[in-house]
Amino acid sequence: MSHGVIFYFEVHQPFRLRPYRISEIGYNHDYFWDEKNREIFERASMKCYRPMTTFLNEHEIKSNLSITGTFIEQALKYDPELIDIIKGYVSSGNCELIDETYYHSLVSLYDYDEFKEEVKEHNNIIKKLFNYEPKTFRNTELIYNDDVSYIVRDLGYKTILTEGFYPLIERYNPNYIYKSVSGLNLLLRNFMMSDDISFRFSNRSWPEYPLTADKFASWIIKSPGDVINLFMDYETFGEHQSAETGIFDFMKYLKKYMDYNNIETMLINDAVYRYEKHDTISIKNYVSWADKERNLNPWLGNDMQREAFEYLKSLKNKGDMKIWRYLNTSDHLYYMSTGSPEDQEVHNYFNPYKSPYIAFMNFMSVLRDFSNNF
Repeated sequence: MSHGVIFYFEVHQPFRLRPYRISEIGYNHDYFWDEKNREIFERASMKCYRPMTTFLNEHEIKSNLSITGTFIEQALKYDPELIDIIKGYVSSGNCELIDETYYHSLVSLYDYDEFKEEVKEHNNIIKKLFNYEPKTFRNTELIYNDDVSYIVRDLGYKTILTEGFYPLIERYNPNYIYKSVSGLNLLLRNFMMSDDISFRFSNRSWPEYPLTADKFASWIIKSPGDVINLFMDYETFGEHQSAETGIFDFMKYLKKYMDYNNIETMLINDAVYRYEKHDTISIKNYVSWADKERNLNPWLGNDMQREAFEYLKSLKNKGDMKIWRYLNTSDHLYYMSTGSPEDQEVHNYFNPYKSPYIAFMNFMSVLRDFSNNF
């Protein structure tokens, strides 16, 4: 049986918080940075969302998308035609939609009831907009452990995605489909091959540069297993790796080389039906797909993040729940990270405040106003 390749893309934008002065606490309850959110969304839509979705559709490349509720809200506000482009791709039959938390939040770490509510809210918007009922789930940032798998199973999903991390992949080849302890189909991200595209594609100091389509196809052919799980941010294509790097040409010719070698791009639902399930894997500690350590440190690794997280948790049901849920979006804590220099370079790229300390002070000021206002 030939290899399959699963392209899974995370499609997300947060509602960033505007620079909020301490002097505004108690007086100004307008938290969100509409100008910056519009600017970033419209740029990413022009460079990535529109051309990449059109490209996948026109070249009949199958892929799997999880589109957050906060992304959908911004698309409807800033670029409603984009939703129609995505609808066209979904209706082609070459796109599988995946559920996650509506707000791309970390609530699975501490509040299972809230987690279920946010998953249901996401499911509802996907059904309403795209007339689609997902069977696959991915938690925010691929955060996963055995407990998460049981909750997701009880919500009715059949498959869940997570990171293929060390030391797990020393025992379990990420190119097979496994079972979780709860009985879900479990797909592990092939992080080496995924990151070859998303992070190293245009890195001239990388020994494998340039990454050509025929070279990457040869790596797929030589990789043991059934299915290569290439999980990436959607913005890899056109935004993080600009069109000038040749990333779209790479994808076009990769599809040709894969077709020639009888390698299919696959929907997750089709892959879990086709391929045999291997061992049951237990993952007791939380894992994620972020940073080198693949754990929760990108959001909870320092005292600032933990203080902000605990304060945020304490404010549930203390005010407008919609706003509180926007504040739970994982990006806010991600901006406060102070990790290794290599990891921090990625954090700084996304941080609109350019400093984790400013991000922390800004977030805490907003939380203080939120707690006083309602």
